Amino acid sequence: MTMPHKLINRVCRFRPRAPALARRLFQDRSGLSGLEFAILLPLIVMLFAATLDLGEVLMVNRRVNQIAATTSDIVTQEPDWSNQQLKTLLEGSTSILEPFVADPATVLVSVLDIDSKGQATVNWSYGYNTTALSAGAQSPVDIPSTIKEPGVQIVVTVVNFEMTTTFTSLLSKVTGLDSYQLSSNAFARPRVGDTVEHK
Repeated sequence: MTMPHKLINRVCRFRPRAPALARRLFQDRSGLSGLEFAILLPLIVMLFAATLDLGEVLMVNRRVNQIAATTSDIVTQEPDWSNQQLKTLLEGSTSILEPFVADPATVLVSVLDIDSKGQATVNWSYGYNTTALSAGAQSPVDIPSTIKEPGVQIVVTVVNFEMTTTFTSLLSKVTGLDSYQLSSNAFARPRVGDTVEHK
């Protein structure tokens, strides 16, 4: 038998086996779970990072809210405040952001006058890591009409904090954010009289 005939016979013998081999290949499930894991691993890692990131941001946001509420509450408990007293108060209240502080939080404390028309203007203001508002300036935030009372001052605290986490840069392509801007404000009326003076 010549060489071409041998080759043709081998091809003919292989031809009936081809469908069987194809069926075995498609029915073979070994290694499938490994392939699925390799495909899903990046998604799992991304979801894990996002969960940690969101949890950390929510925890810090709660602390920012606490700073605003606590500062307004404490300021209303005294009839007057000096710059040094305010600085000490705000250094203490913002310390609850540790160990998340990369850049310090900014805190603006403003005592507002309410006139007979319900307009709120700044009587005095103190800024921690930010510029204080000048007397007569408009309120830094909208004051609810339900707490406005002519002749009774309102203490307003505005806190802003820029936060970055371990995974911020990793998630920035998904979220579009290079950092998280957290802010909170709180209102309170004086507890000792109707005014809070600046000495």
